[in-house]
Amino acid sequence: MRNSHTRVTYRRNPGFLERVGNSLVGILVGIVLLIGSSALLFWNEGRAVRTAKSLDEGLSLVLPIQSAFSINNENNQKLVHVIGDLQTDKALRDDIYGVSVHAAVLKRKVEMYQWVEHESKREYNEGGQTRTETTYSYDLEWRSELVNSGSFDNTVGHHNPSSYPVDSRTFRLIDQISEFHTLPESALPQPNHGNVRLFNGKYFTGEDPHRPQVGDIRVWYEYSGLSGESMLGKPDKVSIVAKQQGNRLTSYRSSYGNDIEFLYFGELSPEDIFSKEQNKNTFITWGVRFLGWLLMFVGFGCLTSIVTTLVDWLPIVRELVAAGVTIMNLSLSISLSLTVIALGWITYRPLLGLTILAMAATPFIMTKFRSQEPRSSSRYD
Repeated sequence: MRNSHTRVTYRRNPGFLERVGNSLVGILVGIVLLIGSSALLFWNEGRAVRTAKSLDEGLSLVLPIQSAFSINNENNQKLVHVIGDLQTDKALRDDIYGVSVHAAVLKRKVEMYQWVEHESKREYNEGGQTRTETTYSYDLEWRSELVNSGSFDNTVGHHNPSSYPVDSRTFRLIDQISEFHTLPESALPQPNHGNVRLFNGKYFTGEDPHRPQVGDIRVWYEYSGLSGESMLGKPDKVSIVAKQQGNRLTSYRSSYGNDIEFLYFGELSPEDIFSKEQNKNTFITWGVRFLGWLLMFVGFGCLTSIVTTLVDWLPIVRELVAAGVTIMNLSLSISLSLTVIALGWITYRPLLGLTILAMAATPFIMTKFRSQEPRSSSRYD
């Protein structure tokens, strides 16, 4: 079911002095962004190096153990590598629906059928003012989060419940488990509530699962890490790197301050596990680097917004200046990012840090070199 309406509003375009004032505020925002992004990049480089060195240290110290049953006191307080069947002390159980499974993690997923408002805008510059056409459309959808219908532009006929009768929840025995599977309908007990029924592997609460109404809910389960033999299959084989503490496995603190405690499905060697962790560290490092550079680019954009504001009453000049300022902001953000990254690396790996610092200075060196090139001249005999 879908319905929509359009609302038209007008706002006065800011004058020249107002735009200049906004640009001055943008300068302050730009300074904050540059400081924040620099701190983020510097912290990220230190984190990346400490993590990499902690992983190298762990790989050099880890002791292979044949199985979890061969743990002995000689390896107490040492970093060990174990391959074996996943085992937990008890089954995980959700008493609301009576679902029980021998697994490391059990998730109860809940969705409610609700009204959802979608908004789209179109703006038209009409000289001294801007006309905005906002179209609001309403659909009935299954949503895992509660949608506040009181904030809708049109609340007539679009009312959602104010709370969930049952919430999503995660039952967890072991951390570091992320590979989830949907619990099949054959493993779900029949509901003992009068208005609840099993439908397509989900517990449905409502009159008709084929034609749901606002407020109806559906619940299904996901599990990860089978820890006992059942109709779902045999226990999962896992590879673990952790510190042996008595007859338990806990996290190992490296000399660089990082905790080492890894669990992967399947039979993996210590080299495979630490390689995966190094790859994960590299991915996070480059992700934070990109975020830091992006914040710097936006920060320089805020700092230089005053330049385009001063010429925005000349369309052709404005476009040329905007293109030039964008290229300058791009160069400055790249150079400053590389500089901060280099300063972070100099603390831990001076040679590589100095190399990156030289790369950061390249644009400025090239600019100065070109400015000193002799200009061509004509000679008349």
